[in-house]
Amino acid sequence: MEHRYEHSLVVIFVILFFIFCSHLVFANQRQELNVYPEQIILTLPKSQDQEFRLTTTLKPMKIIIDSNVDNFEFPTVTRYNDVVFKEMRFSKTPTGSRLVLEFKYLVPKPEIRENDEFIQIEIDKTYVQGSRRFVERGIIYGHQRRGDIFGPNVVNYLEVDLQQGIEVKLGLAQNKVFGSEYVSRISERFGAFAAVNGAYFAPNGRPLGVLMIDGELISEPYANRTALGMDGKGSLVMGNVDFLGEVLMEDGTFLFEVHGLNRPREFDELVAFNYHYGNQTNTNHFGHEVTVIDGEITRIQLGNSPIPPSGFVLSGTGEAKDFLETLEIGDKVQINTELICQWEETDIRQIIGGGPRLVRDGKVEITGKEERFQNDILIGRNPRTALGITADNKLLLVTVNGRQPNISVGMTLNELADFLIELGAV
Repeated sequence: MEHRYEHSLVVIFVILFFIFCSHLVFANQRQELNVYPEQIILTLPKSQDQEFRLTTTLKPMKIIIDSNVDNFEFPTVTRYNDVVFKEMRFSKTPTGSRLVLEFKYLVPKPEIRENDEFIQIEIDKTYVQGSRRFVERGIIYGHQRRGDIFGPNVVNYLEVDLQQGIEVKLGLAQNKVFGSEYVSRISERFGAFAAVNGAYFAPNGRPLGVLMIDGELISEPYANRTALGMDGKGSLVMGNVDFLGEVLMEDGTFLFEVHGLNRPREFDELVAFNYHYGNQTNTNHFGHEVTVIDGEITRIQLGNSPIPPSGFVLSGTGEAKDFLETLEIGDKVQINTELICQWEETDIRQIIGGGPRLVRDGKVEITGKEERFQNDILIGRNPRTALGITADNKLLLVTVNGRQPNISVGMTLNELADFLIELGAV
């Protein structure tokens, strides 16, 4: 709370200083250039019969001020350590003088205030230039070019009303766990109006975190991270998701814990593989595996077992290996996998894991440390993809371009959370 008060005092001081400086400029009627976090203000005195002409160029962005009188005393070149303002150049011309304000990226058209004694040019550094358009019933597309105190950004978003008959689907690259495919190609394959990249994934394409497609669990959650769920009736839910997996006898008696689904096994783990993983388990021969078809063990081997189109393979090392070695061909077993979440009683058919959570009840709440994210996600400005839910149960799909200096720098998680709230996320 102490830090908040200090921050508030700083903000108040800056605002008061801004107002004081503005009045000081008008009162003294002298030349002055003030660079503030959100605005640049250039004040120039006017002599009798003096005229000004403002022009702009876009590549690079410049505001050029020509005057028919040379009554200024600016340095030839003044450079600025500013996110947007690069430098100001002053020169005398045969007909008067010229000031050139050069910027690192586009800024809005300046506001001009003028009377008989001075001209004041105000240039906003923070701005939003955006548009929203109707794509299809239930789908609105928004685009923004933003200037913030930390730099520019290009943002695209969709606002989707699932109550209007819009279907939102999850798709695997090449329809398999180890798939690699451009988002545009996946979108074409589904005949979608639009698509965004989804969950975190490994370099080989394997999803990292929970993924359920059409009611079928593809991969299990990790670190109880936040996930988004959708049913078939247009309802959206968001919350933390955990995993329970178990091997059972035919009568439901518990035998052993299942630690993962369709992923490489670690030591002392039992992992289940189905057809989504591929044709074989690709495991080494230091474990033990059993193949189950129609609830019956049909094959036993050490590793790299073929995965049946209908059925699964159980693969284990350590204590899991010891357990699997007690099973024999012909034994009847089954696996049970459940997701543990606040909405487990609802008929959720699509689930995509992500995280961390950014917004709860319309306020910023970032759960990065609780969900065991590393600094490459938690710290710094990056390209971002985010999903959100509005108060009236609309789905927000948001992308922020990044790592493009002077075009789009990306957002921190806090900045992204603020933007989601701006769009109506709760």
